[in-house]
Amino acid sequence: MGNAGAALGKKAQKVALDSGAIIALSRRDENVFALLRELRREGAMIFVPAPVLAEVLRGSARDARVHHILNSLDEEVDTSAPAAREAGRLIGTTLPRAASAVDALIVATALEGGAATIVTSDTSDMSRLAPASLAVVGI
Repeated sequence: MGNAGAALGKKAQKVALDSGAIIALSRRDENVFALLRELRREGAMIFVPAPVLAEVLRGSARDARVHHILNSLDEEVDTSAPAAREAGRLIGTTLPRAASAVDALIVATALEGGAATIVTSDTSDMSRLAPASLAVVGI
């Protein structure tokens, strides 16, 4: 996985995890666990934007592993009305305009939560939506 600080370009930052990162962790992806361990060693605050919850939870016993992962993070960041408006703006300015509303809400909530980086399995869509101030790191 290499040095997370070098890969992310910053130390002691806020890092948002998207749905793909949570799913990878729930499937015990050792590469993603290694990245998170390194981020923690460097002092990063790791959180999940609230729209991710809708993508990863299904209200069944299968959610137990996901809940375990979520409980290990620093926080869950709610989506506010201003973040929802920003998500709409991001969709409106993204070409081609096939951006998912949930992906846009994840990016806008990550930004509102102060994330410098988002860890994702969907670098294509997230890179189109994210402003230059939000680094997109693929897993």
